[in-house]
Amino acid sequence: MSLAKQVAQLLVVPVSARLGSQAPPREVLKRLIQEVGIGGIWITDGHVAEALLLIEEAQSWATLPLLVAAEASRGLALQGATSFPHPLGLSRLGSEAERWAEQWGRITAREAAAIGINWLLGPVAEPLGQGLARLALAEEPQLALQLARAFVRGCEQAVPEGILTTARAFPGQGWAEGRANPLLLLKPTADPWCPRLSLTLEELQAGPWLPFRGLVDQVGAISVAPVVLPEWDERWPLSLLPGRLTQLLRQEWGFSGLIVAEGLDQNFLANLADPPLLVVRALQAGADLLLAPPDPLAALAAVVEAVQRGSLDPQAIAQSVTRLLRAKQRLFPSASALLKQVWPPLAETDFSLLPGWMGAQVNRGFPDEHLKPLLLGDPLAKDSPLAKLFSARSHLPRAAQLGSLLAESDIAPCQAAMARGGVTGGQPLPLPLPPGSWNWIWQDLSLGTEAVLLAESPALSIPASLGLPPLLSHSLTPLSLLEAALSSGGQLILQAFVHEALPNYVVDWLRRWRERIAAVVTYGNLAVCHRLQSYFQWTNAIHSLNADSLAQLAVMQRLFPSRPLLEKGRLQQAAADH
Repeated sequence: MSLAKQVAQLLVVPVSARLGSQAPPREVLKRLIQEVGIGGIWITDGHVAEALLLIEEAQSWATLPLLVAAEASRGLALQGATSFPHPLGLSRLGSEAERWAEQWGRITAREAAAIGINWLLGPVAEPLGQGLARLALAEEPQLALQLARAFVRGCEQAVPEGILTTARAFPGQGWAEGRANPLLLLKPTADPWCPRLSLTLEELQAGPWLPFRGLVDQVGAISVAPVVLPEWDERWPLSLLPGRLTQLLRQEWGFSGLIVAEGLDQNFLANLADPPLLVVRALQAGADLLLAPPDPLAALAAVVEAVQRGSLDPQAIAQSVTRLLRAKQRLFPSASALLKQVWPPLAETDFSLLPGWMGAQVNRGFPDEHLKPLLLGDPLAKDSPLAKLFSARSHLPRAAQLGSLLAESDIAPCQAAMARGGVTGGQPLPLPLPPGSWNWIWQDLSLGTEAVLLAESPALSIPASLGLPPLLSHSLTPLSLLEAALSSGGQLILQAFVHEALPNYVVDWLRRWRERIAAVVTYGNLAVCHRLQSYFQWTNAIHSLNADSLAQLAVMQRLFPSRPLLEKGRLQQAAADH
């Protein structure tokens, strides 16, 4: 392989699977795969059927098989795939937690394999915080490690032939909410702004970095985000410091998998250097793969020039290529001979001497027809454009699965358990509530109306069946109308679907009339809930990480446990029956 082809293998390009998408245009993507020889693609959005079509086509363009990545923090981030409640709910399920984390991994991985995705950008290993860590598995590092390991076990059980999992996102993009000593402080300095870790190296190793170190023998990749560790450098993120990732992850922790540099397109990095230089520095730091470099061709040219100039070691590039092709050899055993032919170091490597995922024995796997079908919301309509497209491409080996996809019986129990774990607090309400009581629904406009304004929404239908009419409002509701509606007697159940804090006038009204508040339910942002708790100490307070029907039903079961509420069937009819 030429130097340019080696470097191209280290590039992973983001791609929208939507038919007709221009991100990037298909002719550009074909050139990047067929002529430039990039190593992988990252499916960022689209329907699972569209993703299947794109992946089959992209793999047909590639000389060497492609890594195909997708977000997997709450199931695959694709329409039609199974979506799961917030994973933090797992940590609240006690002895059941690992069982359900494993099941979540099995469901996610088998759907990925059926589509052709071989690289999961998950689990999130970082303990609870903001940013990506808002999707953390647990607040405590040790529990986050246990649940991440269970998720990875589930993935391996579902796809024994191999699927790449990723511990995200080292060294920590968020901070632990509600703690006295935050893990990360965002503060301006004299240098260009960057997220900055506030703990010492010793504190990080014993706390938020514990899950990452514990996963080095289980995951095939660790992703690294641009975050500053002032103890090492006040200006440059750890992921862009020459030699630091090699020193820490390879030499100290013994990680033999892929180190993935992500976040190279974040705006604040433009204050440090031009994107091509950032790519070079990421490889100098010890990264193997570059996830979504802003300009792949410019990145390729910059790395080749850096090697020729002597500022980047060609042997380091070769080692990264070896790790990448070793991963592909496990994921694509049928391509093993080809990979050894184009890259002789593969034939010289004894995998059995390597720890972790990269050293696992290559399993020949199972033929496509043995893959369990993934879950779509509905079968494709026979006369739909997408169905016609599949009919025209009937030679695709997995296309036949998409006509009659059925939900597996193990999906709903896992979703329900995670939703149940996502609800905390709350006391039963005595019924009936006084005449004139209201079910007040406040929803942030930024969230849209889908979460609550559905005919079967338990947050609306169940209180209505108990004589609590709904009062719907948001930040554009005229205050005079809101006050007129709320001035009547009776009590209030406030259910707030929030992303941002409630407006001050709403909080002031609630504090002034606190004796009328029977319960306060906050759906969504945990940080917002923590901030609101100081206002609602006198109330019957509940927080739900999720806002979907399962989560709303779990909340209603806290408030009205004496009413048998059905988890299956039409929730509106169930509410009417009770």
